[in-house]
Amino acid sequence: MNLVLFDFDKTIVNRDTGAAYVKFMVCRNPMRLCMCFITTPLYIPFLLHKNTKFIGFSIILWLATFGMSIKKVVRLRRSFIRRYLNESATIIFKDAVQHLQSHTSNADQVVVVSGASQWMVKAIFVAASLPKAEFVCSEEAQLFGGFICKSHCYASNKVKRVRKFYNLEKYDSIIGYSDSSVDIPILKLCDRRYIVNPKARCFEKFSKSFNKTMSVLNWV
Repeated sequence: MNLVLFDFDKTIVNRDTGAAYVKFMVCRNPMRLCMCFITTPLYIPFLLHKNTKFIGFSIILWLATFGMSIKKVVRLRRSFIRRYLNESATIIFKDAVQHLQSHTSNADQVVVVSGASQWMVKAIFVAASLPKAEFVCSEEAQLFGGFICKSHCYASNKVKRVRKFYNLEKYDSIIGYSDSSVDIPILKLCDRRYIVNPKARCFEKFSKSFNKTMSVLNWV
C-alpha cells in the first residue's frame, strides 16, 4: 500500500482557505475589524516568520471569535464554507480531483496534510463531494472566550504530526503533492514528489533540495 500526502491550499484548492476564513469572520463586524486594525503592530511581526505564524493567526482568530458561543461559531463556519465554495475566486483544481480519485481507486491511503484548520478542510471535502481522504491538519481550541490555533500543521510540524499518526515503515512507498517550499521537510519523507504550479522562488528552493527527484505538475 502507498501513503499519499496532499497539501491543501494551492494544491487542491487555489486559495489560502484559513486567510479567507479569518477575513470573513473579521470583516462581518465593524468593531472586530477595528480591533484587528488597532492591534496590527501586535500580530504582524509573528506572521512574518514561519515558526511564529500560528501566534499571529491565533491573535486574529481570537479577536474574530471572542465572546461568541460555540453554536454561533459553528453556524458561521457553515456560512463561510458555503460562501467560499460559491465564490468565483475559489477553484478546486480538476487535476487534483482526478489524482485523488486515481489514488483512491488504487487503494492508496490518501491523507491531506494542511496548515488550514481540520474542520474547514473536512467540510470542503464533504461539501464539494471530493474523494475520500484522511486529514492531518491544524486544530483550533477555545481560550479565554475566543478561539486560537491549538496546533499548527505547518512546515516541519507536518512531519511530526504525520509520524504521530502513521507508521511510515509499513508502506510500499510514500508519495507527496505540494505547491510550497515550506513543505520541503515533509516531501523529504517521500519516494515520489509532485510539485504543483510552483512559483519561481519556490521552484528554485525545490530544485536545490531535490534536483531531478521531483516532477512538476501544472494543474487547472
